[in-house]
Formats: sequence, C-alpha cells, structure tokens
Amino acid sequence: MVLSCQNVNKAFHEKQVFRNCSFHIEDYEKAAVVGINGAGKTTLLRIIVGELEADSGQVVFGKDKSFGYLPQNAEVDSEHTIYDELLEVKRDVIALEERIRQCELEMKHVEGEALAALMEQYALYTHHFELADGYSYRSEIVGVLKGLGFTEEEFSKKACTLSGGQKTRVALGKLLLDRPDLIILDEPTNHLDMSSIAWLENYLLNYKGAVLIVSHDRKLLDRVCNQVWELEDGAVRVFDGNYSQWAEQTRRERDFQEFEYQQYRREKRRLELAADDLARHGKQMQKPPKRMGSSEWRLYKGTASIQQGHVQSNAQAISTRIEQLEKKERPRQQPDVSMKLPDSGRIRARYAA
Repeated sequence: MVLSCQNVNKAFHEKQVFRNCSFHIEDYEKAAVVGINGAGKTTLLRIIVGELEADSGQVVFGKDKSFGYLPQNAEVDSEHTIYDELLEVKRDVIALEERIRQCELEMKHVEGEALAALMEQYALYTHHFELADGYSYRSEIVGVLKGLGFTEEEFSKKACTLSGGQKTRVALGKLLLDRPDLIILDEPTNHLDMSSIAWLENYLLNYKGAVLIVSHDRKLLDRVCNQVWELEDGAVRVFDGNYSQWAEQTRRERDFQEFEYQQYRREKRRLELAADDLARHGKQMQKPPKRMGSSEWRLYKGTASIQQGHVQSNAQAISTRIEQLEKKERPRQQPDVSMKLPDSGRIRARYAA
C-alpha cells in the first residue's frame, strides 16, 4: 500500500467539499482524478501531500514510501542551468560516484589488509551505484530534458531566466528523475507540446511506481490509468478500469438515472392532475341544485356527504402517494467526453464514501 485515506472531511465555509471519504492506492496503480470544475480535484491532491489540512480523517503513506508532487504552476527559480538543476536530483548518486573514484585512487597506494578492506568498501559502493543506475544517470537526464521539449542548446540556460511554462517543465523533469513511489501530477500537460505529451504518456505507462493524475487530457488518462477516482457531491467514487471504461459506464448509469427521473416527473404530474380534478369535483358538489324540495334536499345532503367523504378520502390517498414517491433528482452531466469510447464490457465499481 502506498497511500491510504480514511474518513476525510473538508469544507470551505458552508460548502462541504469532502464528506467521510475513504480511498487508497496500491503499488504500481495509476489513477485518474476526475470531476466537474469545483469538485475538489486540486484540493484533494493538496490534502494528500499535506499542503492543506483536512477537517478530520487520516492521510497515511505506507512505511518508507515516498511521493513527489507537481502543482499546476510549479516553478524552479535558481541560478542553476537547466541541466544542473536536474543534476541536483542525482546528488546522492554523484556523491557515490566520487567515493568510488576516491577508492580507486587510494587502492593504488595500499596493500594487505588495508587493500582488502578498501576493496570491500569499493564493492559495496559499486553495488549501490549500479542499483541507482549510476552508469546511466547523465544520459537519463538528457533523455528527460529532450522528452520534455528542451533542446541541447537550451540546457545551459539559467532556470531563473525561463518562462513560467518552461520552469514547470523543469520541475516536472526533476520529479520524474527523483523516482518517488507515488507521482502526483496536477495538469502536467498544460505546458507540453504534442510530442512531449506522447513522451510523458510512455514514461508514466512504464513507470515502476504508482501515479495519481489530474488532467483534462483524456487520451493521457485513457492510456496511462487503470483506475478512476470520480469526485462528486462530496464523495470519492473509485472505478477499476481506464478512463474510457469509466466514461462509458458513467454514461449508462446517468442515462438510467435520467430515465428514472422522467418516470418520477410523469407520475408526480399525473397524481397532481388527479388531485386537481378531485378538488374541482368537490367544489361542484358543494353547490346544490337551485329548485329542490325539503325531502329532495335531505336526500341530496346525505348523498353529497357520502360523496364528499369519498372525495376527501381519495384526495388524501393521492396526497399520501405523492409524499411517498421517492424523490428523484435530475442527474448531473458528467465531465465532457469527446473521445470515441470503445466497447468497455463490464467493469467493477467500488464506492469510497
């Protein structure tokens, strides 16, 4: 388990954003966070990373699990060049490389037990260096920078001179190179061109860790994610499946909800019209014929009393029926889906609120 959130609540003034929400993400799972504007997508990410405190509930990361977070307008503002800024992420690997070189120099001037101890230390350093992909970290930096749209000529530019979008790309590159157990991205494609988006898709698809993404790029979500977290009315609903499968199942559910809502409206209207008819009939019964003898009046009065009793009884039954109707709210439209959706088959949904 990388992340577990239990009974999370958050409100801003009178608006309840999250209500007793529970959800989790496992190793290697890749989840998309979706919902209409204002549903709380960025708020959820900020609660998870600790930038915003929940009103109640728990946010717990697994033991020794790390995360990296890219907000929408992340910026790197330093005197370092673009290349050196990413090189900072590999500072531990560079330090390990320096120890290895130092060992190599010292081994030329010692022998016997000192040499044996130094060789043992050298082997340990080399092992950790290999585990950290130390022999390829420089080419990895170049690959990430080029993948994010930087040319080699731009590597020497100072980070503080870059545009806001370029700084965000540098921050994204640093996050990817850091390789946390959980990558958390808020609209990562805002400042990327088509080729860089395609590169990021492949990178995240093959990433050996968990990923949590907020993005309006449906193709990215559809290709990368195998889980969808839908935020609506203060709840987090978790779907097992990709973005297209979620969109198709959600469409079917909302179509059925719309059908039930229209049925409810028709039945309620029918009962209301029946109540109106009874009310008109009751008023007409209260007006006796103009010419009527005393015996006729007594007969009319007795009959009218019985009929009015029936009318009142039927009116009460209709009123009770209207009250007993299960109120149906018109379903909201899901976030716009313009991509063509494949045949999804059946997928599971588990409710997390």
